[in-house]
Amino acid sequence: MTSAHDPSRAQSRRPRLAIVANAPSPYRVHQHTRIARELAEVELFSVFKHEKNNQDYTLELPDEIGPVVFGRGERMIGKNSPRRALAQWARGGEIIAWLKDNAIDAVILTGYNDLGLFRIIRWCSKHRVPCFLFTDSNVHGDKATGLGRAFKNVYLPWVVKNLTGLMPCGTKGQAFYDRYGGTNKPVFFMPHEPDYDAIAAVSPEQVESMRAEYQLDPTRRYINFTARLAHVKRPDLLLDAFARIAKDRPEWDLLMVGSGPLEGQLRERVPNALHDRVMWAGFQDGIGRLAALYKCSDAYVLPSDYEPWAVTVLEACACDLAMVSSDVVGAAAEVVIDSVNGRQFRAGSVDSLADALMDVTDPANVEKYKAASAGVLADWRERGDPVDGVRKALAHVGLLPGRPAAADAGADAA
Repeated sequence: MTSAHDPSRAQSRRPRLAIVANAPSPYRVHQHTRIARELAEVELFSVFKHEKNNQDYTLELPDEIGPVVFGRGERMIGKNSPRRALAQWARGGEIIAWLKDNAIDAVILTGYNDLGLFRIIRWCSKHRVPCFLFTDSNVHGDKATGLGRAFKNVYLPWVVKNLTGLMPCGTKGQAFYDRYGGTNKPVFFMPHEPDYDAIAAVSPEQVESMRAEYQLDPTRRYINFTARLAHVKRPDLLLDAFARIAKDRPEWDLLMVGSGPLEGQLRERVPNALHDRVMWAGFQDGIGRLAALYKCSDAYVLPSDYEPWAVTVLEACACDLAMVSSDVVGAAAEVVIDSVNGRQFRAGSVDSLADALMDVTDPANVEKYKAASAGVLADWRERGDPVDGVRKALAHVGLLPGRPAAADAGADAA
């Protein structure tokens, strides 16, 4: 196969980029659509290892993202089971054959933790095909012990060594790879992001419609929790913290948006005196409905024990809310700035969360924090634009014009 750095080939046609992902999701399709539209000088192929995600998204794959689907009818659930190791290896071989047949110039992988991905990384390194790694890894989730830790300490340095560059979601991801040799690799941020245009397009009429649908009082203030009702998201911690501050903040209510296995337990957890102050909106399908409920609120809280990235944090910030997040959430490191547009609190601590809620709901602070969120988000979008990250990565290997490769090394490239 001709080297990806062959200048004659680069000049004869558009560079071909393949992004290899597990399965389609709304955020990934949105990201790839932006890349296809804003990097028209690149021919994009969106390669999916499985046809279906773990969740039943209603999705159409637009032709402009160049969809290529392996594993028709397959879900990605259980993809890392040892019983599927041989199937993973075979899928990696199928994708490599496709990469060769289509003369792909550069690859972005969205993971490294199965035999098929290992095989692709090894093949790209051997054949000098630029290979970048996108993941939402977060340094706070790096807690392997025992044999898992021993394996990680051997395998991840090999992965990083054989990559051309790293494309984490943000600084917490960059810190994760720094532990495994990432300081020697160029870094280009490529975060998941919501459809900001769709959020901005939500009209006042849509907001009022959602307010009426869920009987939200326009004279009251709402703390919004939008996430799955599962233990790792810690909705229980939020209910307990809200119960602590409710007497001191009589004008505030709690709006719980989402569904999940803990819903029954959580409803029972609400003290009798607060039943009328905790609203349950259930699962919402579509960014329009979600954004309208954000815009019915004044503050957003994500109290997760661990969250690799969390696009909901960016959604809420785009709706100009005062922000509260635990200190282990990837996106919060970028857009929840203490005493600027909200507060971060110590993960798992109801005392720390209650203190943060008291601060954010203080009449002297809430409007200041809300007003600051737009500027905080604008700064992040400047530093962490995924299309710009892809552009810089391809420029780094000479497939697009740009700054010299040495200028794009490390965090400054992001």
